[in-house]
Amino acid sequence: MSGWTLLEEDELEMVWSRLYRDFHFKPSTIIYPSYRLPSPSIKYDISNHYTEELIRDFEDKSVIAFQQCTQPGELIYALDWQHDCYLVEARLEFPRHVPLRVENRDWIISIHPDGDYHFFLARDFSWGILGHPWEETITIYGEKLISCLLKDEPHMLHKVLQRG
Repeated sequence: MSGWTLLEEDELEMVWSRLYRDFHFKPSTIIYPSYRLPSPSIKYDISNHYTEELIRDFEDKSVIAFQQCTQPGELIYALDWQHDCYLVEARLEFPRHVPLRVENRDWIISIHPDGDYHFFLARDFSWGILGHPWEETITIYGEKLISCLLKDEPHMLHKVLQRG
C-alpha cells in the first residue's frame, strides 16, 4: 500500500525501546496509567464513544492534523503493540474505516485503539496520539499536533481527563 512501509526490525526495536523509556510505558489491561503523559498533552475519556460516526470523525480529523504537522515526504510512526508497525506518509494514501492488509501482512493500524495500544508519533517523538484500549483513553500530545487537531476538534474528544 502506497505510503505504508513495514518497520525494519532494528528500527522497530529502537522505537519501542525509546517509547518504553521516554514514556515509562508499562503495558497493562488493569493498572493505569500505562505511560507517563508528555507535556503538553490532553488525555480524553473515549468510553462509550464507539459509534462508527464518532470513530470516522476522529480518524478523518486526525489525518488532516497529521498532514498539517508534516512536510511532503515526511514519515510518522504507526505503532500497534505486539503487531506489525509502520512508517507512514500521512500525505499519501491513508486508508481508514476498512480492514485492509499491507502486502499480505498485518492489518492497517487504525488511529482509534481497537483492542491494543495504538500510537501515531512524529519520528522525533515531538508529537503524537496515544490510544489506550483498556483505559479507554486517547492522549494528544505536542504543541504542534494539539494546535492542529483542536482547530476542528473531533466530536469524540470532549471529556478531558487530564492535562499535562
